[in-house]
Amino acid sequence: MQILEIPIKPVPSQKLSVMLGEQNTTIELAWRSNRLYATVRVGKTDMVCSRLCLNREPIVREQYRSFVGELYFDDQQGNQAPEFSGLGSRYKLFWVTK
Repeated sequence: MQILEIPIKPVPSQKLSVMLGEQNTTIELAWRSNRLYATVRVGKTDMVCSRLCLNREPIVREQYRSFVGELYFDDQQGNQAPEFSGLGSRYKLFWVTK
């Protein structure tokens, strides 16, 4: 098993490019209506678009999407859905492989 913390900033909107295994991955985080949403792409292929981010819930979820591993947020102080001001400190983003 491999676990990688993806560095994120406490801002309402951000776009990250990161190599996850052999996958050239783009992650876009957007704060809308008091909720955090994620869009994940590998190359030019969308894995998920505007998926609601919850604590310890897989972001990509569907195994048929050919995304290796899984992305999820972890609340370091409880069991709350992530909110932008705590990104990178209270709410950490991880990529995990089996």
